[in-house]
Amino acid sequence: MLEELIIGFNLIAKSFISQPSIWWFLAPIFILWIIMEIYFGQYKKERIGWNSILANGVSFSWINIASFRVLFLEKTYGVNDFTIRIIILSLFFLYGITIIYIAFSHKLPEKLGYFIAGPTTIYFLSMVSVLWGQGVLEISKWILIDFIVIYFIIHLIFWLIKKQLGMLGEVEAIEKGEKPL
Repeated sequence: MLEELIIGFNLIAKSFISQPSIWWFLAPIFILWIIMEIYFGQYKKERIGWNSILANGVSFSWINIASFRVLFLEKTYGVNDFTIRIIILSLFFLYGITIIYIAFSHKLPEKLGYFIAGPTTIYFLSMVSVLWGQGVLEISKWILIDFIVIYFIIHLIFWLIKKQLGMLGEVEAIEKGEKPL
């Protein structure tokens, strides 16, 4: 089991360099992801709003449409692999559409909206969509487990970084006469 997980981690790492053209998709995702995480770490009082949740849903849906496009243009997969990729991209696309609906309707509490459509969740899933949907990375249960582990590691790293940030938000609160966190 450990050996399969390590192989999966290696495949994920290699997928970032095996097809350089994916960086046209991944670079903006990573740049925006890091900036958003640092921003919300720096301004702890500020929360993602419904408009940002809506924008994240649209962005995520668009990434999946682009992955569909590449998947259909390449046509280098076997029938089973192609079908699995279509199913994954379809589920991701439906997730994006669901986020758009939730943002428009405000059907969930805003905190839950932040969890399902916040930067970590959306940009991580966007990365997975690009790697799996565009055929850069094989699909297996071990790689799925590795992605879950990576998601929680990334979540922990950003949480630790955000714990160290916050000065600008505190200074801004004091200047406005508000009580800092």
